[in-house]
Amino acid sequence: MSGLPNKPLISARRDEAVQVRMVNDTAFPHGIHLHGHHFWETDQNGARTHLRDTTLVAPGKTMTIVCVLDNPGAWMLHCHMLSHQADGMATWVQVS
Repeated sequence: MSGLPNKPLISARRDEAVQVRMVNDTAFPHGIHLHGHHFWETDQNGARTHLRDTTLVAPGKTMTIVCVLDNPGAWMLHCHMLSHQADGMATWVQVS
C-alpha cells in the first residue's frame, strides 16, 4: 500500500462494528470513501441514518460513521479528490 501510513487506522476482526469520527478542519468539503464496505452516517445523537460507501464532510464539520467490517483484507479510506489523497488524506483499515 505505497504512499499510505505503515499502520492501519483501524485493525478489526471480521464482523466487528467500528465507529470513525472525521473532523474537517479545512475550508473545503471532502468526499470520504471506504473501499470494500458500506457504513451508516450518524446524526447528532449517534443514531444511524444513511447507508453509504462515501460521505461528504463539510468544511468545519464533524461526521461520525458506523461500519460493520465484514470483508477481510486491507481497505483504503480516503478523500475522493486525488490532490487531497496526494496531500495525505488517505489511510487504511485492516480486517482479519
